[in-house]
Amino acid sequence: MSTVWRERRERGSRWAMRAFVAIAVHGGRTFSRAVMATTCVYFLATAPEARAASRQFLTRARGKPARLRDALAHLACFGTTLLDRIYLFTGHADRLAIEVEGEDILREKLSHGRGCLLFGSHLGSFELMGVVGSDGRGLPVNVVMNVDAGANIQRILAEQRGGLPYRVIALGTPGAMMAVKECLERGEIVGLLVDRVYGDEAKCELPFLGHPAVFSLAPYQLAAITGAPVVTAYALFLGGNRYRVSFAPLAERIERTRGAPCEGVMPWVQRYVEGLEVRAREAPLNWFNFYDYWAASR
Repeated sequence: MSTVWRERRERGSRWAMRAFVAIAVHGGRTFSRAVMATTCVYFLATAPEARAASRQFLTRARGKPARLRDALAHLACFGTTLLDRIYLFTGHADRLAIEVEGEDILREKLSHGRGCLLFGSHLGSFELMGVVGSDGRGLPVNVVMNVDAGANIQRILAEQRGGLPYRVIALGTPGAMMAVKECLERGEIVGLLVDRVYGDEAKCELPFLGHPAVFSLAPYQLAAITGAPVVTAYALFLGGNRYRVSFAPLAERIERTRGAPCEGVMPWVQRYVEGLEVRAREAPLNWFNFYDYWAASR
């Protein structure tokens, strides 16, 4: 996996995104999905790198050559989750049917008072993790993420009535790791997207869908330092207006083995990657890394 994704600029002007938010809220989900579909066709025609990356991933995940219409379905799935993110952030989450599995696992880990690290990915809509932090559930969620100062969509959504359903901790900023430590000490959830490499941090190469890919070791090192339990999280689009948010334990505590490969955290990285592969094969259209994921290993 390469960091080429960081060089991709957000497509779409600020006014156009504001217009689409208004269409989504006032025009209804059916009409908005029709509008979004035309955008997906345009993107399929004008983004050759994303189109090629989609077909490459779908071919490897499904074990058969992906066609152009498969790439269009892939983009449509992504577009639908972006549309539904608007409903989540504008106080209209009731338009979505969200099933939550394994919430008891999350609460059990939190009951020990060490907080909990939530390992997510760009498979599915991580924003739906915010449903566990809703008023009804009352679980405080913080997300460590790369914040693009030029990104219009995140800023526009944060301004909406519902606002972001979690607190953002900007990755790479001074005090970020101290903020993570303080959140865990308060017994809160800290979510991280661990399927991408964000810079020059320590990395480990493991097979993913039959080909070597590079994964960051930083999340596992953080878990080892803080001693917090780790839970994996996926929020997959199932079609229609249905989503399934699921949680599963990864480690009660990650302890590093001196002198071992991948800085002593290999077993947990491997366990995570194997789980990611299973989920990716189950719901390949939910894969939202639209670049050559295996490029850094060549």
